[in-house]
Amino acid sequence: MLKEAIENFRPPVYVRTKRSPETYRATETYVQKKLISLVEEYKSTRNDEQTARLIRDDIDNSLRRYHEYCIKQNFGGHYIEVGAEETDFEHMIPASTVRDMLIAGIITPKQACNVPTCKLSKDKHVKLGESGWGSKTPDSFNFWKRYQYCFETQDVFTTWDGHKVDTSMTLEDHFNLFC
Repeated sequence: MLKEAIENFRPPVYVRTKRSPETYRATETYVQKKLISLVEEYKSTRNDEQTARLIRDDIDNSLRRYHEYCIKQNFGGHYIEVGAEETDFEHMIPASTVRDMLIAGIITPKQACNVPTCKLSKDKHVKLGESGWGSKTPDSFNFWKRYQYCFETQDVFTTWDGHKVDTSMTLEDHFNLFC
């Protein structure tokens, strides 16, 4: 029976989609609904650490997919280091912290999808790691502090669309700009 089913199987041909405002909106809507569902499932999980771990992984994967498709591959990052030639896409608040703030209800799915990201020069990205700030932050609300502990930030960054950035801005200021 299985042999016959496999012999008769014809892989579907999926329609390729072109990036557009509609595909970004569809991705945003899908991921935010998925995050709501995953957080609810996580909160209802009791005494099952493995399932909780798998749900956190699903939240991470959904956020990373959104960040990759809707931010990195769309406009590069919320903030851009001026003059940097070789850059890395960088979560200014570590992704695991974003996930945990979402689960705790501190930020919304929309905010989790639009946390600060940066096109940061490779050498500054290395400095973050060497300084111990590769995957943690001293202050999620004052998200520029992580960078300020490692290098100069004032007049070094613009928004993705070229506006000057005041690096004393807070996460609330960021969300007011991008959410």
